[in-house]
Amino acid sequence: MIPYRTYSHFTSRRFASGRSHFRLALQPASSLLSDSRLSTLDPRPLRGFTLVELLVVIAIIGTLVALLLPAIQAARESARYAQCKNNLKQIGLATLNFDNTQKSFPPARLRSRGYESYICETTQPSWLVRIMPYLEESNLASQWSLYESFESHPSDVRELIPSVYICPTRRTAVEAVIPSSSITKSVTYPCGCGGSETVQLTGGAVGDYAGNHGDYTGGAFGDDTDYYLGGNGTGVLISSRPLCKGVSPAGWLDKIRNKDLLDGASKTFLAGELHVPLGRLAQAPENGPIYNGQDLPAFARIGGPGIPLARSAGDTAIPIIGFGSWHAGTCPFVFADGSVGTLDNFTDPEVLRSYCHRADGSDATKVTIPEPDIL
Repeated sequence: MIPYRTYSHFTSRRFASGRSHFRLALQPASSLLSDSRLSTLDPRPLRGFTLVELLVVIAIIGTLVALLLPAIQAARESARYAQCKNNLKQIGLATLNFDNTQKSFPPARLRSRGYESYICETTQPSWLVRIMPYLEESNLASQWSLYESFESHPSDVRELIPSVYICPTRRTAVEAVIPSSSITKSVTYPCGCGGSETVQLTGGAVGDYAGNHGDYTGGAFGDDTDYYLGGNGTGVLISSRPLCKGVSPAGWLDKIRNKDLLDGASKTFLAGELHVPLGRLAQAPENGPIYNGQDLPAFARIGGPGIPLARSAGDTAIPIIGFGSWHAGTCPFVFADGSVGTLDNFTDPEVLRSYCHRADGSDATKVTIPEPDIL
């Protein structure tokens, strides 16, 4: 069967009565090909992209992406860095509010002197639990008992962390958990002898900010070598001897107040970003549970000769007790007056020490540098 046109062609014949008679005439569709009226509708030939044209378009798009990607990454890192410094600002303000209420800065942890025979503390929560009510985290704070051991709290409490404790350049809050495990570490005692001890690690939340515990001095006997056996520390958030009531702590004895910051609050660190090398997030001993009061490097750090700032995120040369960030070239800190500043990663360790020590007589001035463009 021959297909027909899709439109109608009418002819008419008029009769004597004056009426017209219409006749529908259908023509084969094949005759459309020779219809001169249709052949003039679109005289241009139909064609698509050639392979060369397609490759040129792809190359142009790739070039634009390559040009825009660094700018996008820089903008994202700039936003993350701003958020990181804002986190430190909030931590600083919460700690200052604690000081206004309690008339002293919170202790970084409870810790008896190494030579004391009577010890009542164990693993009571760190300072990061004490400031929670001032971070609008009262609900979480109410689930902690400040003078009970870290391990005695349920896992859902130990593993819950406010987002303000996390640097967004490194991770998200859901990634900030370390599982329970056994860890063997080397120990050097004041006598110069050494050994090892195995610690049963109870899992919990990890974080990216640490209190300023001071410099390498301030150990139990005043020697650098006995630092890890206790002592107060020379910073603002120190290890304090517990006020014992029976066999349990009921307060803390060694209290730091604003009047003790002899170098000035604007020249003394309160807290900063702690160094965790690449590949060691949520792994002990570099990044242990921040609420475990026995694990000092998890929530407090020191700085000065022997403990410089980490040079980069991949720096594995400095001890695990030092400060450092994953931001390009700088490390952010909050000062004891609540202001936030940054130090260059290659800052002289003596200058770093002057910021960490609350009363070393230094006349150091606060150093700030521009924010980095890209990580």
